[in-house]
Amino acid sequence: MILQNPLAPGALYRLDLETGKVVDEYKVSDDFTVKSFLPDAKFAQTTQQQTFIGLSHNGVFRVDPRLAGSKLVDSEFKQYATKNDFSVATTTESGRLAIASNKGDIRLFDKLGKNAKTALPALGDPILGIDVTADGRWVLATCRTYLLLIDTQIPDGAGRYAGQSGFDRSFPAAQKPTPRRLQLRPEHVAHMQEQSREGVSFTPAKFNAGLGEQEKTIVTSTGPYVVAWNFRHVKAGNVMNYTLRRFSDTVIADNFKFGGDREIIVTLPENVFVEDKKKLKAPTRESISSIVKTWD
Repeated sequence: MILQNPLAPGALYRLDLETGKVVDEYKVSDDFTVKSFLPDAKFAQTTQQQTFIGLSHNGVFRVDPRLAGSKLVDSEFKQYATKNDFSVATTTESGRLAIASNKGDIRLFDKLGKNAKTALPALGDPILGIDVTADGRWVLATCRTYLLLIDTQIPDGAGRYAGQSGFDRSFPAAQKPTPRRLQLRPEHVAHMQEQSREGVSFTPAKFNAGLGEQEKTIVTSTGPYVVAWNFRHVKAGNVMNYTLRRFSDTVIADNFKFGGDREIIVTLPENVFVEDKKKLKAPTRESISSIVKTWD
């Protein structure tokens, strides 16, 4: 497991899970903070891949633990002159890269170390989480009170690059994709606030993922609620149809168990457990009010 230490912002540490001890330090840079890191490709953690990708507020780079001295791969380091305020990143199964920022924009790269092929304009709100389907067709961005689903395929009528991916080719200026916006209905939000006294604040939304698996569901959480959308319905334009379930405490994180979309791993402040997706219900006053006691 790779860890960070806030007292050493330019380094990463490898933890041996069997002994519970830090066994190696990866020095990356004395000049910038490693903001986050992610696998080289969506399923790289299931392989023997040694390198991974790092993100700073203004750059993206490859980290190779096998290098002597600094672990930063100079030939695969893209540093921007302006302050982009990068926040999060994700990779496709083939290693293409999507990077989002606190300014709300998203850049799509076909290869690390090069300029972005596509820059999607900001909508104004910081992006707190980002995910992508394995094939790179759909990008899912999380803002505080809503999600954005973006089709990266260049549309028909866009010239010779129609049907290709925005990771590989730039969208024509007049044909940038229009995101689908996923959010909770105002009446549901009002009733949730009556119950938990918390406003909407989504955790990073995720697709279900697995080798050879099709993405079928999107899951996120807000306060004590886990919320899920049917991906097929959302692609068809039905963005207001979702299910949810309320738990006994604030949900810190949630994600699907690898390899399917039936089991959701839910993390509370003092508990981690697996919840069956079938137990999520359509939002009603009863389902919004009913609390699931996790010790049942």
